Amino acid sequence: MATGGQHTGLKQLLAKLPNDKPTLVWLADIELFCGLYCHVVEGFLASVKAMPQCIAAMTTRYSDRVATSLRSLADDHINLVASGNKTERMRLCRWFLRGEIDDGSIIEDAAMRTQGKSAAETFAVLADTVNRHKGGMEVEKDNAQLGVVRWEDIGGLDDIIDELKESIVWPILRRDQFRKLGIRPPRGVLLYGPPGTGKTMLAKAAATEVLANFIPIAIPDLIKGEVGESEKALAAVFETAKRGPSIVFLDEIEAIFGSRDQAGEVGKKLISQLFLEMDNIPDDAHLVVLAATNAPHLMDESILRPGRLDKKIHVPRPGYASRRDILGRTTKHLDIDNREELIATLAELEMSGAEIKALVRAACYSAIQRGSKVLTESDFDSAVEATHFQNEFS
Repeated sequence: MATGGQHTGLKQLLAKLPNDKPTLVWLADIELFCGLYCHVVEGFLASVKAMPQCIAAMTTRYSDRVATSLRSLADDHINLVASGNKTERMRLCRWFLRGEIDDGSIIEDAAMRTQGKSAAETFAVLADTVNRHKGGMEVEKDNAQLGVVRWEDIGGLDDIIDELKESIVWPILRRDQFRKLGIRPPRGVLLYGPPGTGKTMLAKAAATEVLANFIPIAIPDLIKGEVGESEKALAAVFETAKRGPSIVFLDEIEAIFGSRDQAGEVGKKLISQLFLEMDNIPDDAHLVVLAATNAPHLMDESILRPGRLDKKIHVPRPGYASRRDILGRTTKHLDIDNREELIATLAELEMSGAEIKALVRAACYSAIQRGSKVLTESDFDSAVEATHFQNEFS
């Protein structure tokens, strides 16, 4: 819309505002009005403020993008953040669930599940809790339908899980003990190993174990066109993570936080910003940075020093016993003919955890194609061929 159109539209809206009764004018996403139309909105807000029965409110998700001239027109600035206070969340949960759920344990569990979440995320969790309760289903602590991963969902990595419990779970759940003993828990953990070995699943399961927010950082979310915006985006992630127990997950960290010598201009600035954020994590923050890489040799040595990613855990390709365990967990919900013998044979194939899941998925498609609910050896024969495994299946 041209500036003249904006001005005319706001003038028409201003003319419709009643002078004889209280009126609230709400401007959402005010940062979108900055720039070309900023002076038009300034004039509109100034006119609204001059009307004794009217009050204007503005909302934004990006306060740093709101022009100073617009910010100065607001008498109050209120920063709405996710509450880390359990009492406040309990009050909110009771209000939302009133008349629907009176069970105190369910309400307390909902308060734990919404720790560090925004209002919209909190209401989504609570709405799901109500729907499950009305449907006669048990309301569990963790909702598998929301993609929750637990330790028991991960096979063949018991030793790795034990290390993660010591490095991530204990420091968050037993922080007072660490403080009394004078032990500084690791601020960051690096999982390294071949692709498909379960590094992302381990990260999600660790977040589930401590009821923490799982905050994955994707490269497209960080790369911005304007100067300084990429660093601001990374800083915003850590600001959100500090509000409650959180695990910030950097997958394929070498892609953008690798060697500074080989990084571009934006990459160098992001690496420096990451170091700044990690070095300034408060001692009382329930925040751990968990990173994963398939190429640890590409990592900048400075990110691996104590105080940053100071704990390194190797996640190898699974051996026979681990593959058999993964197959058992992956197929536990399936009806398989001659299950034990078939799983023992399949475990001979040298597969990663991701490849095992792909194999089972392909076998399920084969059974669906046959119109059967029971998986047979022939389905896995077809799956092996379809997924192009090199090993012979006999």
